[in-house]
This record gives sequence, C-alpha cells and structure tokens, in this order.
Amino acid sequence: MVTTAKKSPAKKSPAKKSSIKKSTVKTSAIKKSDSKKVDIPVAQIGVDWRSLYLYAISLITLLICIFTVINLINRGLDLIVPDTGYVDPYAVQNDPKVDPEVLRQANIDQSRRSAIRGITSSIVSLLVTVPVYLYHWRMVRKTSN
Repeated sequence: MVTTAKKSPAKKSPAKKSSIKKSTVKTSAIKKSDSKKVDIPVAQIGVDWRSLYLYAISLITLLICIFTVINLINRGLDLIVPDTGYVDPYAVQNDPKVDPEVLRQANIDQSRRSAIRGITSSIVSLLVTVPVYLYHWRMVRKTSN
C-alpha cells in the first residue's frame, strides 16, 4: 500500500507539469502576437460635436444670407417702383384743404425712405453674416480633408 500511494502522487505530478508547460506556451504565443502592432481604424460611436457645430452655424448663416438677399431685392424694387398707397377719395372730398396729389407724393416718399432703410439693414446683415459663414465653411472643409 505504501508503494501504491507513492506511485499515485508521482503520476499526478507529471500531469501537472505538462499542464503548466501548456499554459506557458499559450502565454508566450499571446505575447508574440502582442509584439505585432496593427493599426486598426476605430469607428467613433457618438456625435462629433465640433463638426455638428460647424455645420449648424454654416447652415444658419447661409439661410440668413439667402433671406437677406431676397429682402434686398424686394427693397430695391420698392425704391425703383414705390407704392403710391391708397388715398380714400371720400376723405379727400370732405376736407377741401387736403390735396390728393400731395397725399400720393407723401406716400411715395415714405415708401422710398422705408426702402432705403431696408436696403441699409440688408447690407449690414450681409456684411456680418457672409464672413461668419465663410469662416465656418472653411473650417468644415479643413476638417473634412
């Protein structure tokens, strides 16, 4: 019995050594594969806030520029062809001191002043928004390249 007890632990110890050797082989194989560095592009999950900001500002300023140009064209037409306005013929007949031609000319002058004020406002809006748009759009193109 004593001999069998001695043999059984002896049989188990070589099995343990072989399992230890296998595990060291596996770790050494892992270490060898770690030494090779492979650049794998990592896809970002989430929002690129900088690009979102640049595109949003570019879109907003572009829309402002478009609507400002439309307003500029309308005000230019008002300056060239002013609205004469409506003169009530019955109100003029009741008050003999008011000349309908004077009222019509006053309406034309008021329309022209309003058109000039609108043109000035549109030009100032363009002078502010166009550089802001160009700056942000250049930044978008720079980051996309």
